Amino acid sequence: MEKERHKEKARIFLKNNTKAFIVDTLDNYYFCYILIIGEDHLYVKNFTGKKIGEEEEILWIDIIKFVEYKDKRI
Repeated sequence: MEKERHKEKARIFLKNNTKAFIVDTLDNYYFCYILIIGEDHLYVKNFTGKKIGEEEEILWIDIIKFVEYKDKRI
């Protein structure tokens, strides 16, 4: 169920070019844009941090937090 909710949220974020903040089970943080929504993976591009500009894939099952990124400087 959670996986399907994350997928729907990813579709909305992709459509609206919304920045995302994702945390996985290994405590990795992703500050990213959604690139591709796959059946088993989510493909993202990091927009800040140590991985800026890097594209990565995240297994849906590993996602424990998936929210809209809020810039605290605003």
